[in-house]
Amino acid sequence: MVDASDIEACYMVRCDAKSGLIFEIGEATVGERGLRSARFEIGKYKETIRLDGNSPDRRTIVLSKHPKLLAALTSGADFATMFALKAGEIDYSTGFELTGARDQISRLANGCRTKP
Repeated sequence: MVDASDIEACYMVRCDAKSGLIFEIGEATVGERGLRSARFEIGKYKETIRLDGNSPDRRTIVLSKHPKLLAALTSGADFATMFALKAGEIDYSTGFELTGARDQISRLANGCRTKP
């Protein structure tokens, strides 16, 4: 859940046949909010990243283009914070747990084969 609201959001790493590992932000109104950039803070890692995707309910980041984000997600940190930037009139931030992410993302990466 996003803080103090009834909007459900999903943050996940998945395998894409063309792009490899993808970090995906799924939320019903992400397109309506105009979310185009997000700032991630995971331990010492802090970076603002432009998001891809034109879907009304989804934005993505190709992790091969952002190896520092991938390293942070698999660093063993327990928690990540994401701040939405330039998202229309609504500013929001959220946190998500990373417990076990290192092993889960490593297993996913080992089985994620891209097709040219």
